[in-house]
Amino acid sequence: MKCLAPILCLIAANAQSQTAPKKIENISQAAVQSAFQILRGEYIRSGELTVDELNRSALQGLLQRLDMGAELLTKLDAVRPIMESGVLSDMLTPEIAFLRPLALVEKEAALLEAKLREYRDAKVPQVILDLRSPAPAGDFAVAAAMLECFVPEGELLFKLKQVGRDDAQLFISHRAPVWTAPLLVLVDQETNNLGETIAAVLRQRKLAVLIGGNTRGATVGYETLPVDDQWLMRFARAEMLLSNDTSFFKQGLKPDFVINLSSVKKRALFDNNRKRPAIKDTLFDIARPRYNEAALVARKNPELEDYIRRSAGEVTEGSKAPLRDIVLQRAVDMLMTRRHLDAMKLDWKAGPRDARPTIKKAQPVP
Repeated sequence: MKCLAPILCLIAANAQSQTAPKKIENISQAAVQSAFQILRGEYIRSGELTVDELNRSALQGLLQRLDMGAELLTKLDAVRPIMESGVLSDMLTPEIAFLRPLALVEKEAALLEAKLREYRDAKVPQVILDLRSPAPAGDFAVAAAMLECFVPEGELLFKLKQVGRDDAQLFISHRAPVWTAPLLVLVDQETNNLGETIAAVLRQRKLAVLIGGNTRGATVGYETLPVDDQWLMRFARAEMLLSNDTSFFKQGLKPDFVINLSSVKKRALFDNNRKRPAIKDTLFDIARPRYNEAALVARKNPELEDYIRRSAGEVTEGSKAPLRDIVLQRAVDMLMTRRHLDAMKLDWKAGPRDARPTIKKAQPVP
C-alpha cells in the first residue's frame, strides 16, 4: 500500500489543472493513502486499477504537470521537422525596415547580420524584428550569434545553467554591434526558446521595445534520451538565465505593449507572406473604389458593378475582409508617431501656461 502512495500522489497532481487546483495541491499524504484505499476497494471497476495502469497514469499526470518541461515521443516524432529557413525582409516605409527569421537556425544569424548592415549603410533609421515564427526549439548558440548584432563587445549576453552543475555556460558578445538604432521586437505564444531569449536580453538592456502577445516561457535547452527501443523522453536539461540570474521558464515575457493576434490568423498571414513576399501587403489598407468625380468622368460606377457581381455570387475584393497583421500595424504606427513627434521638436516641459500671450492691463484715460 505504501509503495503505491507516491503514484497516487502523482495522479492527484494530474487532476489539479482540471478540478480544484488548490485542494489537490494541498492534499496531505494521509488523504492520498485514504483516497487510494477507497478507489481500490469501492470504485465500480476497481479491478482495472492495476499497478501498470497506475504507473501509466502517474507518468501521464507528471508530464502534464511539467508541461513544456518534458514530453514522451516516438523516434519518428523526435525528428526535427524540415522548415523553410532564411530571413524574410521588406521595407515597410522609407524609414522602417522589417526582418523575420523563419526557423532561427545557424545560417540565419549571418543573413540577419547582412541585412542589418545593409539597412545601416542605407541609413534606414528604424527596424522591426519579428520573432513570432513557430519554429521548434533550437541551439542557444544561434541566439547568442543574433544578439551579437545588437549588444556591445565584451558584454555578457545570458547564461545557460545545466542541472547537476554549479557553474553555468556563459555567452558573451565577441564583436561590436551592427545595429544601434531604434528597434521594435514582435513576440507571441509561438515564439520559441531562442526568440524568447533574444527578446528578453534586448529588453533587459533597454535596446528594444516588445510588442505582441505573452510568450510561453520555454527558455530552456532540451535533451532527448531513449526509454526503450520505441520511445524517447525529451526533457529540459539546461535553463537560460539573464546576466542578473532572472529566469523566464514557465513564466514567459509580457510585452511592453500587449496586442493579441490568434495563431490561426497569424499563420495564414505568414503563409501569404511566403507566396507574396511584400509584407506591406498585409499592413496598409487599400480604399475600395467609390463612385466619385473620376468615376463620373469615366462613365463608370464601381460600387454598382461590385454590387452586381456580388449579387451574382462572385467573390469580389470588397466582399471579404483582407488579411491584416494588427501587431505589425501597431508597431509601424508607434514608430511613425515617434518620428513625427521628434520632427515637431516639441518642448514638453514648457507647458501651455508659458505659451499664453501676456495681456496688458488697460491704462486709465486721463
